[in-house]
Amino acid sequence: MAVPYNSTIASYLDGHTHVKKDGTWQIAEDIQVKHSGAWRDTKAVYVKTSGTWRIVHDGEHFLFNYTQSGNDASEFNLASYISGLGYGGNLIKGCVQINAKRQRVNLGSFSSASKVYLGVATYGSIKGRGGNGGNRGGQNGSGGQTALYSGGTPFIINNHGVIAGGGGGGGGGINGQCVYQNTYQYGCMKGSQCQGVDQQFSNQNGGGGGGGAGYPGGTGVHGGQNGQETGGGGGGGNGGCGAQSGGKGGNLGQNGQNATNGGNGAGHGTGIQGINHRYEQVIMGDGDIRGGTSNT
Repeated sequence: MAVPYNSTIASYLDGHTHVKKDGTWQIAEDIQVKHSGAWRDTKAVYVKTSGTWRIVHDGEHFLFNYTQSGNDASEFNLASYISGLGYGGNLIKGCVQINAKRQRVNLGSFSSASKVYLGVATYGSIKGRGGNGGNRGGQNGSGGQTALYSGGTPFIINNHGVIAGGGGGGGGGINGQCVYQNTYQYGCMKGSQCQGVDQQFSNQNGGGGGGGAGYPGGTGVHGGQNGQETGGGGGGGNGGCGAQSGGKGGNLGQNGQNATNGGNGAGHGTGIQGINHRYEQVIMGDGDIRGGTSNT
């Protein structure tokens, strides 16, 4: 198949042979050899340089090129994308270029012989969804979503934008109860008036947790505010009498706050999960990664 990406991307992905045609170097789509009178596609081509064999052409990979230009608050799943292009094998090689806002990128678990170039433009971003706030009554918030995930697919990053895990949802505050004393008169022995006292109770609600920041932001509940793209939502207020306010949702790549007395704020999503699957250890570009990295 034709090489769908430019020569700069091809240089990062390796395994592409160039030929000079009409004075211009071009990427060879396929290299064939004649065997038993028939031309056949090669699986791989090696050359020996300074006593070491190195690969100069990969022939088995499914090639692809995905570029996102408009904002999209849904997950990009690489396996689903290339399946729609007719992919049916295991080895892949290609480019995922994010030039706008994206909720999450899932590179999947392709063969260790595969390679993916991931680019994030200056105004591009990959952000996990923010966690939802915890319900009043002392419930915990929910966790933020990971932004970039690889379960084994080798990749290289050129990041000039933002890769950030979603903020955790804030914890919900406990409910309270007001106690009131009621004094009353009643008739008692020998026509006298006696005085009695009873108690009345009034339940008061605590505040819900705020939603964590993300794309989209998490949902705030019971007075808690929704998370925004970069900032977590504030916690809901309380009705007094021992009820407590909810915790604030976490900003991008940050945990949600605990309620003063009640539920715990949830953890943030990881910026990059599967960092151990990079085939080049250096992360190129001057972009921002929030929420840290982890192995899978």
